[in-house]
Amino acid sequence: MCGLLLASCGGDDGLDDSKEVADMDDDDTKATLDDGYTYRLPVIFHVLYKDAGDLNQHIPASRLQQLISYVNMVYRGGLFGDSKSVGVTFVAAEYDEKGNKLATPGVEYVKWTGTYPIDPSDFMTDNSNTYVSYLWDPNEYVNVMMYNFKGTDDGNTILGISHMPYAIKGDSILGGLETTTAKYISKANLRYPHCVSINSLYAYLDEEGGFWESDRYAATDHKATYINPSDVVVTLAHELGHYLGLHHAFSETMSTGPDGLASVETADGCMDSDYCDDTPSYNRIEYIDNMLYYMQHTSQPKLKDVIVRESCDGPQFLSTNIMDYAYSLGYEITQDQKDRMRWVMYYCPMIPGPKRNGANTRSAGQAGNVKLDLHPVTVTCRKTACGNLLMNE
Repeated sequence: MCGLLLASCGGDDGLDDSKEVADMDDDDTKATLDDGYTYRLPVIFHVLYKDAGDLNQHIPASRLQQLISYVNMVYRGGLFGDSKSVGVTFVAAEYDEKGNKLATPGVEYVKWTGTYPIDPSDFMTDNSNTYVSYLWDPNEYVNVMMYNFKGTDDGNTILGISHMPYAIKGDSILGGLETTTAKYISKANLRYPHCVSINSLYAYLDEEGGFWESDRYAATDHKATYINPSDVVVTLAHELGHYLGLHHAFSETMSTGPDGLASVETADGCMDSDYCDDTPSYNRIEYIDNMLYYMQHTSQPKLKDVIVRESCDGPQFLSTNIMDYAYSLGYEITQDQKDRMRWVMYYCPMIPGPKRNGANTRSAGQAGNVKLDLHPVTVTCRKTACGNLLMNE
């Protein structure tokens, strides 16, 4: 799983001010914004489909609402192993951005008229205002696009992509984020679709008729009997982590392409690049090479052999963090990661919920329809492992 940091501008705000919109994210709360405050972030799944009869395109609303429930288990912490509670609840949006009550909370279905499957990199990095209209107000909703991803030229499969947030200059900047002077950014200021994208081919049923997920979420004791390397719950939790400011837990570098767009790439080396001191880093390229060799030369691969990492500091550790990916147990959020996400929710624009600095409110100052000079950074997450592995082997 992985994410993107992008920047851009453009589009129509798309809001009808004649009708009051329900305050689903508690913008107007009088509560003290400290570690005891629980954020409520409304999620809207935009299901982009070509064939309504294909349930791997037209994902059932009940399944998407179930995913929100399962992701909340991860962010609650402590259910699947030692992990911090972030103090955030993702909720299915009950109203659209014009204040109309949704027939299916948290979900809208959009018939796609272009080429399908959709190239996720093209969609997420488009800076021409082509896809901004698919967004709902990013100050009030977390927009999650669900669609079949087009395969990559190198044969890899992308599971998810996310934009990362912006820090406002002067707010004791959080490392690893692009900055902006704008406290309020509307759709009218965007040229790119600020959102999370999830590959819907891995959101519903697999080839055997089961869900693309571990069985721990539905288990009464929350213990897994197997780990699915394409677990969509982990993918969504991971991408939402990017959306709230987290980087991958392994070594990465930043690069800029000829188009001027920056991207985060896996580094063939060892460095601590996620701005969280309590997440051990490792050389993922080296790990993938070793893992693939092991899988190809072992008749009965065991999970315990492929979830081990060699840290940059030397000691081995088991991969449990949501910002790592296959093979990983994918449930842990550390204290530093929690603090980082809390900071983003307290201060960053285009993140729903109340802010300590007044960001996200129109009174904070709006640039009208001016196209803001934002600088996008992309992080792409690819499927690197195949096949479920049993927990007890």
